[in-house]
Amino acid sequence: MSTGIVNIRGKEYQTVALRVQKFREAHPNWSLTSEVLFRDQNCVVMKSIIADETGRVLATGHAEEYRNSSQINGTSALENAETSAHGRSLAALGISGTEFASADEVQNAIHQQNSLSIDAKSIISKIKGAQNEAELREHNIVAFNKFKNDPITFAAISAAKEAKKRELGIP
Repeated sequence: MSTGIVNIRGKEYQTVALRVQKFREAHPNWSLTSEVLFRDQNCVVMKSIIADETGRVLATGHAEEYRNSSQINGTSALENAETSAHGRSLAALGISGTEFASADEVQNAIHQQNSLSIDAKSIISKIKGAQNEAELREHNIVAFNKFKNDPITFAAISAAKEAKKRELGIP
């Protein structure tokens, strides 16, 4: 039986399912809804909204999935984007454990990083080694200019950047 906690590379991540359960238990009168912002044959963008019983929006989360990024996204990009968006809105509300990304997002990013080009891996390495916000910004500009037309690679680089921002305490 799953506990809803997944250990990935020494860090514990809560699944979105566990976080939804915690949310429902703590706030039975609040809502967790989703909205499709964009959808075509290649991409899905979702928004998740958490509102209190009066309808006041307390947190939102967004997610983007590409159908060609994985076998599962070939058939379930909409569902994956919705789950990721919910995970992000729950994290914005404070229901996230120690990591903002969901277990599924981290595992997906690791898979993507394993299939990246040498250039992309080099930029990710530089991002992970950044000592301050200026260095991080400089590496991100290089990454954007080089990989802006490759959404899968840029997503992996962005995940590394977001992790480094958290490590450095950059909002």
